[in-house]
Amino acid sequence: MSETTPTPAAAPEPVHHMKAAPARSAAYENPYAKRLFLIIDSLPQMQRALAMTLSSFGANSVEYASKASDALAKMAKYEFDVVLCDYDLGNGYDGLYLFEEIRERNLLKQSCVFMVVTGERRAQRVISAAELAPDDYLLKPFTGEVLRERLERAMRKREAFRLVDENILRHDYLAAIESCGRKIEENGEFAFDFMRLKGSLALKINDFDTARDAYMQVLRIKPATWAKMGLAKALAGLKSYDEARLLFEAVLADNNQVMEAYDWLARLYRGHHDLNRAQHTLQTAADMSPVVFRRLQQLAQVAVLNKDLATAETACQQTLDIAKYTWHRSPTHYAALARVQMARGDNSNAGRTLANLRHDYRYNEEGEWLANVVDSQLQAKNGNADKARELLSAADERFKQLASKLGEESQLEYARACYQQGRDIQGNSVMEYLVRNHHDDEDMLAHFGDMFEEIGLGQAGRQLIAQNVKSVLELNNQAVREAQSGQFDAAIERFVKALEEMPHNVQIMLNLVNAVLAYVSQNGWHESHMRRAYELLAKVKEISPTNNKFQKILQSWRVLVDKMDKPQWAL
Repeated sequence: MSETTPTPAAAPEPVHHMKAAPARSAAYENPYAKRLFLIIDSLPQMQRALAMTLSSFGANSVEYASKASDALAKMAKYEFDVVLCDYDLGNGYDGLYLFEEIRERNLLKQSCVFMVVTGERRAQRVISAAELAPDDYLLKPFTGEVLRERLERAMRKREAFRLVDENILRHDYLAAIESCGRKIEENGEFAFDFMRLKGSLALKINDFDTARDAYMQVLRIKPATWAKMGLAKALAGLKSYDEARLLFEAVLADNNQVMEAYDWLARLYRGHHDLNRAQHTLQTAADMSPVVFRRLQQLAQVAVLNKDLATAETACQQTLDIAKYTWHRSPTHYAALARVQMARGDNSNAGRTLANLRHDYRYNEEGEWLANVVDSQLQAKNGNADKARELLSAADERFKQLASKLGEESQLEYARACYQQGRDIQGNSVMEYLVRNHHDDEDMLAHFGDMFEEIGLGQAGRQLIAQNVKSVLELNNQAVREAQSGQFDAAIERFVKALEEMPHNVQIMLNLVNAVLAYVSQNGWHESHMRRAYELLAKVKEISPTNNKFQKILQSWRVLVDKMDKPQWAL
C-alpha cells in the first residue's frame, strides 16, 4: 500500500459467512458489495490498511488470516471471491506456496481471484510467481486506485468462469469440460480462456485426445505459448515423445522463461536415460526459479542416478528447507538427505541430519520409525553391524503395525535399507506390495525402478516389477471377463478378495464399483453391494479425483442412482 493509506486504530471485526450466496443489500449493484474477500497478512496494520481500502470501494464482507494454517481453514469453510495474500507469511512459508497448496487441494473456485501482494522485486521471485500463475502479482507500494483497477480487471475475467465452478469443486471434470465446450461454441469474449480451461481440465484427467484437439483448435487461430505447452503435454501423454520434445524445445527457443517446459523436457530426457541432459535442464530451471519444490526434488533424484552426489546433496537440502514449513513437509526429506550424505562418505553430517529428523518428528509415529531405519543405515556405514541389525529388526516389527499409514517414500526407504543390509525377503515383500498397489501408474513404477538401479539391483528389480504387474493384470482380466459374461457375483467376489490383498489399488476399487453397477443395472438394487461401492467411490474421490476411469464411472453412478430414485446415494 502507499504510505498515505489511512489506518484505523483497531482492526475491524471479521464478518463470517458460511458457504452460501451472499445476502443482497441496498448496495448490491456495487461489484464489491456482493463479494467475499480474504486478506492474508501476518501484520495487523496491513490487514487494517487493506480492509479500509476495500471498504472505500464498497466491500463489506471481509475475512482475515494471519498465517497459512488459518487461511487454509477459512478457505475450506467459506467460498471466497477474492483473496489478497501477502508474499511473506513467516517461517519460510510464502504466498506462492500457499497458492500451490490451495490449488492442489481444490479449495479455490475457478471464479476466485487470487492476488499476491508483496514488496519482493527480485527477478527470481517474479518468475516463480508467473510460473505458479496467481491472477496477479501486485508490488508495494501501490495506491488504492491501482488496486481497484487490477481487481476489477481480474474479477471481470473470473466472473465468466462461474459456470464451471460447481462441477470443478465436485471433481466432476467431465461436466466441466462439457460446459467449457458450450461456452467455446458461443464464441464470446472469453472463448480463448474457455479453450485454455478445457485443455487443462482434459490434461488433468488424462484425456489426452480431447486436450490435443482443444489446443490445436487454439493454434489454428493464433500461436499462443500456453497452447503449444498444452499440446506438447498432450502429445507426451499420447506417447508421441519426439514430437512433444521438439515442441517443448521450440517453446523455450521462443521464451526461455516458460519454466514448466524445462520440467517436461527433463522428464522426457530422463525417460530416454539421458541423465546428463535431464540434470542440466533441471539445474538451469532451478537457478532461474528456485522456489519450486517438485523441481528441486526431481533434480535431487536425477543427480543421484547420475552419480553427481554433490548436486544431489545441495538439491536435497534445498528441498528440505522449502518443505519444512509447507504442506510438502515430510520425514522422508531428511531420510533422502542423510542417504546422499552417507553415499558421499559424510557420516558426520548424516548423523546431524538424523538428529534433526528425531528432533523435528518426535512424537510422530512415521517420523520416529523412519529415523530408526535411517539410523540402521548409518550404524552399518559406521561398522556397527550389531546395532544396525537391532535397529532394523525393531523397524521391521513396527512396520507390520504402521504399513497401512506409511507413504510410498517411507516404504521405499525401508525397502532400500533391507536390501542394503541383506534382508532381501523383507525388501521384496515391501516392493511387491507397492508394485501391486500401483500396477498401472507408469510414473510410480519408473520411480520404483530407479530405486533398484540406485542400489545396484536394476535387473532383479525390473523382473520383480514385471512379474507383479503381470499377476495383477491377469487377476483383473479374469474378473472383468466374468463380469462381461454376466457372472457378476463371481467378479465382485474376486475383486473383493483382490482388494483385501491390495487395499490401495485404485484400478481394482474402480473395477469392483463397475461390476456392482453392472449387477444392479441387470438385477436391481442391492444394498450391501451399493454401500461398498459408494464407500470405494468416496475413497477414490479423495485420493485420486482426476482418475479418468473414476470420472466416467462417477457419471454412470449418478445416472443409476437417479434412475432408481436414490438421491441419498448421490456423490
